[in-house]
Amino acid sequence: MKLVRLAGGAWSLLLVACIGPGQSRDPRAALDAQLVENSEQHGIPAQAVLVLHDGQVLYRNQTGLADVETSRAVRPDDIYPVYSVAKLFVSTLIFELADQHRLELDHPASRYVAGLPATWRDVRIDQLLSHTSGLPDFFDGADGPFPPTRDDVFRTLGDRPLFAPGSEQRYTQTNYLVLQAVLEALHDAPYREIVRTRITEPLGMKNTYLGLSRAPRDRLISPYRGENGRIVRDRMIAWQDYSIAHAELFTTPEDLGTFLTAVARGRYARPEMLTRVWRPSRLANGELTSFASGWDYGEADGFREVGHDGGVRVRVRLLFRGDDLNDHHVIVYLTNGTRDGVWTRRLVESVQRIVLRSAVADTN
Repeated sequence: MKLVRLAGGAWSLLLVACIGPGQSRDPRAALDAQLVENSEQHGIPAQAVLVLHDGQVLYRNQTGLADVETSRAVRPDDIYPVYSVAKLFVSTLIFELADQHRLELDHPASRYVAGLPATWRDVRIDQLLSHTSGLPDFFDGADGPFPPTRDDVFRTLGDRPLFAPGSEQRYTQTNYLVLQAVLEALHDAPYREIVRTRITEPLGMKNTYLGLSRAPRDRLISPYRGENGRIVRDRMIAWQDYSIAHAELFTTPEDLGTFLTAVARGRYARPEMLTRVWRPSRLANGELTSFASGWDYGEADGFREVGHDGGVRVRVRLLFRGDDLNDHHVIVYLTNGTRDGVWTRRLVESVQRIVLRSAVADTN
């Protein structure tokens, strides 16, 4: 492979290979063109894309402006807020404990955490993971003020009504505050310390930060949103520090790719457990959820897809066939906003089509 410099200072890995019978053509040019098309069609100020196959880089590029007002071009080492992708750290750490038989996914969280509201005592770990718990949300879309502590959140919500756990799926941030409390109880350590000792330090993720106050401002991209057909500067939500488990994660494509590859290789839970929990759960009415133990779930072109979005700005996806995690792809697609609010699933799938087309051609 050869590292080449692209227009605008971006770097990309060029896959140099002789094209013979049964071999696919290098997809890099098609991916470069797709990023240009996405930027123009959806009004993306800055974007960064990483594609890995079994931990090896197939493609890496970034385009656009990290800060529109100053015309600062996006750089390879820029830091992105990835919002709810943070939940994948939580779910992975829960899988690790389950694989070690330190907790059971079908047991209530109250078995591991003291002081939860009485009405929550029967809510199970797996229901929290897949947003079928019935718990009310402390986040209503406004940017605060929020209760000062996690215990205050639990007290504030404790008297509110629940829907019957397992009867429907409602995405709530509260679910992951409870899971954070479970992790802290079983590890006997603060969540930030658990992530440091279990994820970021062992994996060498030196560009990952929990909490906006910890992220280097000179490398942080500026957030934008669409308004009346144009890009405008967006505000960062003033989360409390307990939100590091469900929203306040700042990182790079490379660090996310490193983490997802480690998960796929069984560092935290055996592949046979992962492929079992990465199945949609069934609601009381027989319908399947869109979450598989906290990970987005889908199937396309013979591949299973798991991952998570960060709203309308970022998405990560892990792709594999059947139960074979030994042959997997990782796609990381990060932006700092779009003019039209396009759902990130569409952006990822525009890249995924090209990647999988090349992968299928390579096997023929």
